[in-house]
Amino acid sequence: MATSNPSGELWLRFKAGDERALGELARLHYRSLYNYGLRLTTDSDLVWDTIQDLWLELWDRRDKVGDAVFVKTYLLKSLRYKLLRRLPNQYPTRTDELTYTNTPSESPVEQQIIDDESMAGQMAQLQRLMASLTKRQQEVLYLRFYQNLENHEIAQIMGMERQSVANLLHRTLKELREHWSSSLLLLLLQMCW
Repeated sequence: MATSNPSGELWLRFKAGDERALGELARLHYRSLYNYGLRLTTDSDLVWDTIQDLWLELWDRRDKVGDAVFVKTYLLKSLRYKLLRRLPNQYPTRTDELTYTNTPSESPVEQQIIDDESMAGQMAQLQRLMASLTKRQQEVLYLRFYQNLENHEIAQIMGMERQSVANLLHRTLKELREHWSSSLLLLLLQMCW
């Protein structure tokens, strides 16, 4: 199976026994895997260990692993499965650590302080809204807006039908829009993750 994406070609080389290809896949996808793992549990050591176990298991079973058309989706789904097996009662726990980083502004110092206080208040309100969502709603938002995955990829990762993902995403955004204007909401969602 020939692919036009680098991950797909690396995947084929990895399946053929190329250790460097596995290392390159790990380098390309580590940050996404780690960040996603931290959305499922606050235990960073467990996330790290699970990612390492994932790579070792993939290498040991490379002859049995299928051709992954969407490598990132396959890896995220595998990590999710491994973590959820280790944490059956903690799925997901990270809703209170959304962050905001200030960017320099050309406004006067006083205006910047007012802007920062206003943004801090909005961020606190958004954090409360995010915490009020169900775990599945938080996860679907994270996968859609932070990982930039399509509905069919999210469906594979979460073990849902594509239409169910679309419905969940729609209901979640509608719920958030009731409290925020859509343009401000999308801006804040991107800043939080």
